[in-house]
Amino acid sequence: MCLTAHWIDEGWNLNKRILIFCQVSNHKGETIGQAIDSCLLEWGIDKILTVTVDNASSNNLTIKYLKRVTIG
Repeated sequence: MCLTAHWIDEGWNLNKRILIFCQVSNHKGETIGQAIDSCLLEWGIDKILTVTVDNASSNNLTIKYLKRVTIG
């Protein structure tokens, strides 16, 4: 899995960084969601505006997991 962040800084410059490039143990939505959540916490990121994913069916569960842990 590759997780990247894109943001616009105070000078209106587009920034992007690869936060993590790692192997996940399986392709279950909850497993992927936990990996993403762990990485975001490690980087101190507590707000997400947009998530872009491919068309894998597990992505629906990943997004549900992230909503549950970030929104409550």
